[in-house]
Amino acid sequence: MKFIIIRLFFLILLTKLSVGVAGDSLEINKIVEPSISLTSYLAILEDSSQKLTLADVQQESLSSHFKTHFPPQESINLSYTSSAYWLRLVLENTSDRSIEKILAIHHPLLKNVDFYGQLDGKDYQTIHTGYGMPFENRAYHSKIFAFPVQFPAHSQQVIYLRIASPNAIFIVANLWEPMAFQLAERNKYAFQAFYFGIVVTVMLLSLALTLILREFDYVLYVSMIFFTALVCLTNQGLGAEFIWPNVPWLTQMGSLCFGAFTLASHLLFIRRILDTQRLMPRLDPMFKPLIGLNLLIPLLLIVSFAWAKFAIILFGFSAFFVLIVLITGVIKKQKNTFLLSVGFSTLSLGIIARTLHAVTLLPSNFYTINSIQLGSAIELLIFTLFLTDRYYLVQQEKRRTDFILKNTKYKLFDEIKARREAVGHQVSLVKQVNQMQKIESISQLTPGISHDFNNVLSVISGYNELNALVAENCQEKSLKEELLFNSQQISVASDHAIKLIKKLMAYSRQQPLNKEIEVRLTRDVIEETLEMMRPGLTQLIQVYANLDSELTIQIDATNLYQILSNLLVNARDAMKDQVGELNVSLKEISSHELICSSCAQWLDGEFIELCVSDNGPGIEETVIKHIFEAFFTTKAVGEGTGLGLSTVCNMVHEAQGHIIVESKTTEPNRGTAFRLLFPRC
Repeated sequence: MKFIIIRLFFLILLTKLSVGVAGDSLEINKIVEPSISLTSYLAILEDSSQKLTLADVQQESLSSHFKTHFPPQESINLSYTSSAYWLRLVLENTSDRSIEKILAIHHPLLKNVDFYGQLDGKDYQTIHTGYGMPFENRAYHSKIFAFPVQFPAHSQQVIYLRIASPNAIFIVANLWEPMAFQLAERNKYAFQAFYFGIVVTVMLLSLALTLILREFDYVLYVSMIFFTALVCLTNQGLGAEFIWPNVPWLTQMGSLCFGAFTLASHLLFIRRILDTQRLMPRLDPMFKPLIGLNLLIPLLLIVSFAWAKFAIILFGFSAFFVLIVLITGVIKKQKNTFLLSVGFSTLSLGIIARTLHAVTLLPSNFYTINSIQLGSAIELLIFTLFLTDRYYLVQQEKRRTDFILKNTKYKLFDEIKARREAVGHQVSLVKQVNQMQKIESISQLTPGISHDFNNVLSVISGYNELNALVAENCQEKSLKEELLFNSQQISVASDHAIKLIKKLMAYSRQQPLNKEIEVRLTRDVIEETLEMMRPGLTQLIQVYANLDSELTIQIDATNLYQILSNLLVNARDAMKDQVGELNVSLKEISSHELICSSCAQWLDGEFIELCVSDNGPGIEETVIKHIFEAFFTTKAVGEGTGLGLSTVCNMVHEAQGHIIVESKTTEPNRGTAFRLLFPRC
């Protein structure tokens, strides 16, 4: 029995030695596969000083220190290290023909990859590449590092590779047939295009839902997708190839920085969606520290990249914590947890697998190397279903809420309408009472004022008659005509004043009002008013009149005089000391769309329009609403009573007319136009 065990031991030892010998060199002419892994044939030498040269490692004293990895595996995982590594590969072509191959190192996050291949059996061809070197240095313009190798017939080549990187070092080396390599590259780029196509589609869907629903959760999810995509771009070398070529620091720190932002947004999203603060009070306090630590990672990496291993461990712990939260949510049968747990679990497991692989606790293979991207792809597909379902539920809830709100709105509208009518009626009564009190006050003051005003007018009329007699005896003809003209104007103004006093007395019920009105040719009244008002206008104001002599407004001449006087004085005050224009026009118009600024009545038909306009600063829209109210004024105390436009409004409506106010405050020198519309008889 003992003899059998000894024989078995020597058999195993012999097998190992044979494998080791086989691992020293590779006959490439006997390879039938399009690609073969080289990890079993690589001899590795650690250069802790990072100072060894090709000549140094070729010396016999160091050549014996190369170690051969016997077990067949997809990659050699050296994790984070400050050493450089020399790889030696012996390849033989025992056939009678020349053979061309491609040696590919498939891990993109290698800062320095130096290739030394023999040209004539003695001299070496040197290619310096890696993400720390310009992209143009690569023998193949690819996201990985590939080197063409030519093997003459009956030749042996010793190839050296020097690899150094602050990132975790995974040596995935393959020897390819050129056509097979190009096909494999196309397939890999097609897979990446498919993956990032899914990413862009889900991002656009999430952005659309964000704009529609305006929920912060969707903003978080978009950020999760965005940073996860950046992690994959960095890990796959696509960022260094297409987006940030020749920016080595971003390739070096990108996967960790973007990964930190990805996990921070993941943690915040899950905390909000699952409402952990209320439903998981024991686990919730862990979220804020983990989010804070993940957001701190980029700053730590900028200070020193030695924090990279801590970042990897933190990522693994954060992903594990997410799994615990999701499992807790499933156990508690919380709404939305099932789809979330399936989607996030795939990504969390991918992050955990990548973490364990980075610290050499998991072997290198296709799944551990691409675990984050695979988990992300599955998560995106599952979470798209979750978003669609959530959107459908939100829309259902929105329709139900809208229906309830609509019914409630109708009920409230009826109640509000009734209350508004009651309040409006009350306000109207209060206004009527106030107006009556104001009118009563005016009625009480009017008799005394009218008596004194009549006395003043009597004196003015008496002295005006004396002036007329004196003017008759004047010998100078031009002076006589001017004095008689002035006397006539004073007489006309006095007559107007006497008539106004009579109306004021009648309004205050001190005298009966004669219902007959004196209608005169409108053009004559306007010209008389302008002639009398001209001295009261500054010399800076130019007055223009455009009057249709055939039109006559059915309005009392005294009232028309008072209307024009108020409007002309207001226009003068609006233009103040500026150079301005004052236009008065009388014409016939047809109206179909105008609205009265006072009574808000739609005007339709043929009208006579009397318009007074200026080019002052204009009237604000908020002021126009109140200008026809009695005692409302924007003038300073002592400059206006607030009764002018109220009187104009009453007189215009008494003659069945309407007022339209047009004003421009945003455009300079456009001013205000008062358009008085009277029925066409």
